[in-house]
Amino acid sequence: MPLSVPEPIKKLLLPVKIILLSAATWWFLRLDASLPGVNPYSLLNLILIGCIWAACLVPKAFWETVPMQIVSYIFLAAVPMLHLLLVELLMPRTRDIVTKMLYLNIIFYYLAFLFLLLLFRRRSQFAVLLGTLVSCFCGTVNCVAWEYRSLPVLPWDLYSASTALSVASEYEFSFTHQFYTIQLTFAAIAVLGFVLKQRHHIPTPAVHWSLTGVSAIALAGFLLFLQTDTVFTKFGGYRYLFTPTVYYERNGAAVSFISTLHYLNVEKPAGYRADALAEAAAAYTVGTEEERAALLASDEELPNVIVIMNEAFSDLRALCDYETNLPVTPNIDALTENTIRGNLHVSVKGGNTANTEYEFLTGDTMAFLPTGSIPYQQHIKGETPNLASYFKSLGYETEAVHPYYASGWFRDHIYPWFSFDEDTFVEDFMPLYSFEVLRGYVSDDTLFDYIIKQHEKNDKNEDAPRFTFAVTMQNHGSYDKEYDNFKPDVTVNGIEEYKRISAYLSLIRKTDEYFGDMIEYFRNYDEKTVIVMFGDHQPNDNVVSTLMGNAGVDNSAAALDGHNRYITPYVLWANYDIDESAVSTVMHTEDISINYLSTLLCTAADLPLSGYQHFLQSIQPQYPVITAKSILDGATGTVYTVDDLTSIRDSRDHPLSLYQAYAYNHIFDTKHRLDGFFD
Repeated sequence: MPLSVPEPIKKLLLPVKIILLSAATWWFLRLDASLPGVNPYSLLNLILIGCIWAACLVPKAFWETVPMQIVSYIFLAAVPMLHLLLVELLMPRTRDIVTKMLYLNIIFYYLAFLFLLLLFRRRSQFAVLLGTLVSCFCGTVNCVAWEYRSLPVLPWDLYSASTALSVASEYEFSFTHQFYTIQLTFAAIAVLGFVLKQRHHIPTPAVHWSLTGVSAIALAGFLLFLQTDTVFTKFGGYRYLFTPTVYYERNGAAVSFISTLHYLNVEKPAGYRADALAEAAAAYTVGTEEERAALLASDEELPNVIVIMNEAFSDLRALCDYETNLPVTPNIDALTENTIRGNLHVSVKGGNTANTEYEFLTGDTMAFLPTGSIPYQQHIKGETPNLASYFKSLGYETEAVHPYYASGWFRDHIYPWFSFDEDTFVEDFMPLYSFEVLRGYVSDDTLFDYIIKQHEKNDKNEDAPRFTFAVTMQNHGSYDKEYDNFKPDVTVNGIEEYKRISAYLSLIRKTDEYFGDMIEYFRNYDEKTVIVMFGDHQPNDNVVSTLMGNAGVDNSAAALDGHNRYITPYVLWANYDIDESAVSTVMHTEDISINYLSTLLCTAADLPLSGYQHFLQSIQPQYPVITAKSILDGATGTVYTVDDLTSIRDSRDHPLSLYQAYAYNHIFDTKHRLDGFFD
């Protein structure tokens, strides 16, 4: 029996509805009117608002004159198609969806909505509301992600949701009139769901739950089907995940997301056998323990090692030629003596810092993992040998320092698993250390000064050198906002009133200034010290696109995801004599990928290498660049994509096959991990 509403409350419903609708209408129109440019959606918005007002306020007697049951069923039949259309329209570029893939998206939406209708058999309005909220949320999150990092949402991004939220306040999203119109359409669908509600007549509860179960099984089976190769072989789907934007454009948002779920599981490399791998590894570990023991027994001074992974630090001259009113990196450019520098090839752009960090510290490459993976959050579940544990084995004190929140990228778990003696985050800075904030982040000046003070501490164990791994935050996006504590001073000739590129280059100039001060300090430091600084990735597409266009360089979507978009600089400097030429004879230094950089560092510092580092050193001249984006053949200069891996390798003994097997053993086959090989 339906609940009766008391008469006094009934009298209040109308004014409450009018107040709420008026407030919502004012809020929406204010947002819509605040957007720049011509608004072709204004009339449509007014029509939609009118429909919502009518649906909420038209008397019940009017609706009784309409064949409601027929209209209701027509509406319910249209809801999944409307959800599909609106979610796709929220993506910046969705005009090339493959016809058969469109059908698969339609089937998914209808199966999901059918399940909701059966679940709420007497309350179709709740099925419409829940389906609309989920579709609106997923479509909006995907739209925001695309705007923020020029990439759609992939399953593994869910692991980094907290990290994304922690920096979201620093971004200004360029929402459009179309975006708000789509949001309003979602609202209209939800309201109409309550006006055109329908009760489905199913004979008995047993039949109802049986049908609900069948629909759930059908939906689950379809979800599993979408994760098979049949989707691509029989339906013509686009299968190349190294271009996620095209993947979404061709396959549709729902099918794209679902079809990538199975990539969360990493399969063994073909022919993988731990015992055979141990035999192959033995060739690279001969004498390593003896060499390390001899070094520890000697009185030789080991150098302090400082590694700085600098957020979004890059040299955009890798993309095009341009001139600025001020030099951007004069201090770094002036370093020549006891210096090794070059192009560093990374696997990410615009974000996913943790992947560059992972490749540097472990020596593994993202090329052997599913596109978009975040190993810190998906695959590392316990103690893992890496560069920090390697330095600990040589008697170093080890510290990881990052002036941002400990939970970011799961670092508060990763650093202890990586055997760092100390880990210092912004939470540690706050009560103990006076620090400078540039824009909204701790400045590089503060971080570099902290590193210096750590070397000056009176309680430092004088017999133990230090290994410091620092991850900066100063240059993190976005570059849209204006701040009282930061005034950009670098401009690009030919580009006026484009604050993103000016802010970005001005921040890089600040880093160069602070790095120059740090170099000067350690130039006169009385202990041998090696410093390496490199960029984790280039900034987002919306920063570099105008720069490239101004230089007359192709700035299409394809060009913005080209080989050169994954290049950052690295510089290695020592305050004592190092043999740069000797390093260059065993490893390529002009172009090197991030997975080799730690081996290059240990080679330049003349430290004994681990077995894994010996292996990496042996294959680096042949394949100086191996990233998730590309593989460079050192002999021919040919650049391959990761999809060419199978054609490059001709046997299980091929260097790249061995590399993949070692990387799998390192991270996934922990039960049979090669003891003493990786550190």
